[in-house]
This record gives sequence, structure tokens and C-alpha cells, in this order.
Amino acid sequence: MSVTERMAEFIVETKWSDFPALVVERAKKAVVDTVGVTLAGVDEPVGRIVADFARKMSGAPEATIIGMDTRAAAPMAALVNGAIGHALDFDDSSYLLSGHPSVVVLPAVLAQGEAQGASGREVLEAFIIGYEISTKLGQGLNPEHYGAGWHSTCTLGTMGAAAAAAHLRGFDVETTRHALGIAASHASGVHANFGTMTKPLHAGLAPEAGLRAAELAAAGLTASTTILEAPRGFLDVYAGGGSPDGEAIIESLGRPFALAEPGMNMKPYPCCLSTHPAVDALYDLVEEAGVTAADVARIEVSLLEISMQVLRYHAPRTGLEGKFSIEYCLARMLLERDLRLETFTDEAVQDPLLQDWMKKIHATADDMGWRPGERRPSEVRVFLNDGRTLKKRTDVSRGCALWPMEDEKIRSKFRDCAKTALAEEEYEEVLARLESLEAEPGLDSLMRFLGGAGAREETAGQTA
Repeated sequence: MSVTERMAEFIVETKWSDFPALVVERAKKAVVDTVGVTLAGVDEPVGRIVADFARKMSGAPEATIIGMDTRAAAPMAALVNGAIGHALDFDDSSYLLSGHPSVVVLPAVLAQGEAQGASGREVLEAFIIGYEISTKLGQGLNPEHYGAGWHSTCTLGTMGAAAAAAHLRGFDVETTRHALGIAASHASGVHANFGTMTKPLHAGLAPEAGLRAAELAAAGLTASTTILEAPRGFLDVYAGGGSPDGEAIIESLGRPFALAEPGMNMKPYPCCLSTHPAVDALYDLVEEAGVTAADVARIEVSLLEISMQVLRYHAPRTGLEGKFSIEYCLARMLLERDLRLETFTDEAVQDPLLQDWMKKIHATADDMGWRPGERRPSEVRVFLNDGRTLKKRTDVSRGCALWPMEDEKIRSKFRDCAKTALAEEEYEEVLARLESLEAEPGLDSLMRFLGGAGAREETAGQTA
């Protein structure tokens, strides 16, 4: 039996009873976090641009665009929701994927689920399967795939989104194989677009492509049914010089589920995850030593080469570039002891004080004994005016699977994000429903609240 056929069997045959309770619990946390950061990204320029495009290109209004009180065809809704979900770079990530699985799989299952009248449990089931496919492909292809410059969120996320859509639509194994084959020819996204609006667009293109692949497969469009293992197929082309083992990828599916081990990384800071270990190290150093920016002469930071490639904006001028600048993130943390949504505006980055401080921060590449598949370490050295040097290496950052956010912090982050787009009664209703998503008989009512219309409709009904 081929690798692709075995993956398709997993997608088709996996069911709710196969999930350990921990996997379901973490999946719901991922959903809450992803919806929250999507609401926070509604007013970002990329969201408005992509939403206007979706309105022009859309057909039947099948699914909700989050936070905009607008509906569009399911692939177009997934496109917009993915893009705004990643607009702030505040969404969860996976070390296996070297990217962001939830922000591509969730828009796909929400849009498809709403369009076909699926229950909350069916949507959550498909989400877990799509998350598993994308992350285990990442485990098999990385670090070479990511190191070659591919943005795994889009390339591997497209396959995860297609898998989730195929499961949700109840495809058989053969149709699922075609859907994967079609999706493989949509998979793209390159690192050169990091620090621009196109980086979050990648997170919209993946779920749109996944739904499109499923729709075309359902209509009878054919593709390679051995797309994973075929010469010049998905694994071969995207290997980045590596030698991925298709059999090992299949054997890893659900053994255990990626949501259980190694788990997901949730972000306390709205910037690239590669900055977080160093940001945390600096915070701990200055807090423990009781020093301020006035005491600091300069800062040196060691990062992995793979992190240096991503954090390439050494003198950023925009908020988006600041998210991929270790110098900016460390300067802000030194001066303010936190990184918030307002940290990453163009005006904040262009602050002359910050521009000066970035010149005192120097980053160099160092492998630090790292092995692929492990957490990505950073080492920070703070040189004080009095001649002392503070040094700390951090392998595990706040919010990652080994240092997870407490439940109440997840809820607090959701509320902080959601209040930018919804009224309090709306986002509290959404939070309660997302935390028990498997109990929702359908998505229509939930999505009306997520679109921003739910509370208004309830009020109108009460006064009618």
C-alpha cells in the first residue's frame, strides 16, 4: 500500500473516539487562541485588502468572515480568516511544522463546516486531523524544508487544510488521495515575504487552497494518487536536500498525536516565535539583577542560523519588520519589560530612542549544540556600564508546550484580542461556546456572534 493511500486511510478512518482527552482539550485551547488573535487582526491592513478581494471574487455567501459581519463563499471566507488570523503573528505554532498549524486548519474547517451544516464535534474532529497531517509532514521534512526557504505554514498547511476538508466532507480514500494530489500543486510560500503583508496572506492561501482542492476532488478532478512518494512528488520536491522517510511519517500519525507530544506553542508576544527565547532570557536577566536600560552598555545575542535567517530585519522601519527583528524585540523588552500589540506599529518601530538602542544590540549565529527537532535555544549577554556581564541561555520560552500558558491567561489573551472587534457580550458568548465546541449542534449561531452580528440579532429579537 502506498504512502499516500495510507495517509488517506488515516484521514478517512480516524474518528472522535481515537482522540485522548488531552488532545481534545488542547485542540479547544488552540481554537480559542486562534479565534482570539483573528479578532485582533480584523483591522489590520492585510485583512481589509484581502476581505475586499474576497467580496469581489466570491460567490454564494456560505461562511462567515470573522469580525466583519460579512459572509462569502467558503474558500474566500477561509482565505480572509487565515490572513487576519496571522496578521499579528500572535497565533500558536509547532516546532514539528516550523510554522503555524492552527491558523490554516481552523479557517478551513470553520468555513467548510458552516457551509455544510456540520456540528461542532465534527469540526473539531476535522481540525485535529488536519493539524496532525500538517505537523507530521513537518516532522518528516524539516529542518531541510524550512531551511530551504519554504514557509511551512503555507506549504504543509495546505495539505493539512485539504486533509481536514476531506474528512469533514466524508470523502472515501480514493477521493481523499485526489484531494491531496490537487493540494500539493497549490502548496507554496517563501521566507522572502516575511515582514510584509504577504506573510499573513500565506496563512489565508493555505486554507483557501485546501477547500478548493477538496471541492475539485469532489467534482471528479483527478490528480496523482501517489503524490507523497512519487518521484518529483511532494516529499521529493519539498525535501530541501533532505531524505524524508514517507513510511516514518505514516507510522507517526496519531502515535502520539502532535497535540499531545510535543504539544503546541502559544504566544505571549505578538511576534515571531524565534524571538521569544531571547526575549524571555533578557526579561529574566534584568528583572533578577534589578537593572534598567540606563545600566546597560550593550547586548549580544546568539541565535541558531535558522533563526537568524528569519530574523533578518536588523534595522526595521515598519511594525511588520519589527516582528522579525531580534534587535527591536530585545530593545523594547529592555525598555518596557513587555511586548504588546501596540509595540508593533510603524510609529513604535520608528521611535528614535528605539532606533538608537537597536544599534547597541548585536546578533550572531551559533548552533549551541542544537539538534533538529529540539527547541530552538538563544543565549543573551548583557554588558553593564559597571563592567559586569549578565548571561543566560534559554531553550524553553513562556507559552511553549513545556512552559504552557495557564487556562486563565489563555482566556485573558482571548478577551484582550476579541475586544478590538466584538462587544463584551459577544466575545464572552463566543469564548463559552468555543470552550465546549464539541457540544455545538451546528455553527450558524456561533458564527453569527463571531461575525459580530449575534448580540445585535438577539437584542433585536428581544425588542421585536
